[in-house]
Amino acid sequence: MARKPLQDKVALITGSSRGIGLATARELAARGARIVLNARPGPRL
Repeated sequence: MARKPLQDKVALITGSSRGIGLATARELAARGARIVLNARPGPRL
């Protein structure tokens, strides 16, 4: 699958303090998306 740039996109990621949510947040940020993070344990964000 081709990796599209995401400069004009915003992603809301739940469960972003670890696991799949964290990996997704890192990948989308690396591709230029603006990200909004959400997780229950706030200090880990």
